[in-house]
Amino acid sequence: MSVPRGYEYFEHTADVGALVRGVTLPRLFENASKAMFDLVCDRRAVRPRRAVRIAVNGSSLEDLLVRWLSELLFRLETDDMLFSTFSVDRVDRALLRARGTARGESIDRTRHALRREVKAVTYHQIRLVRGRSAWRVRIVFDV
Repeated sequence: MSVPRGYEYFEHTADVGALVRGVTLPRLFENASKAMFDLVCDRRAVRPRRAVRIAVNGSSLEDLLVRWLSELLFRLETDDMLFSTFSVDRVDRALLRARGTARGESIDRTRHALRREVKAVTYHQIRLVRGRSAWRVRIVFDV
């Protein structure tokens, strides 16, 4: 599977799924974040003006990814922030912690065309695996 963006979408009943890959776990988390925000808006129109630190804990790698993405959604909903770039500093597989930075700006309805509302990141059939050359995950977004 050659995925230049690091992800591709698939349809899933009333939801949208993404097959995401990354050479490292931090890159996988970054690509999953891009996939989610590309559903929400055109990230190219979002200026990386404000940096928001993100830190989450999980009970498994899958749970950690869902919590990471859910925290970004929470910031979108509570702070009216759209994000365009993501930098995951560390994904600790032993302690199941992730930390990094999302950069973006407040929603400006004159410049930002919102595409879809992502209501939640689901655990439905999520499975994060390490392949020979990359980490992969199949994740479903409730839209």
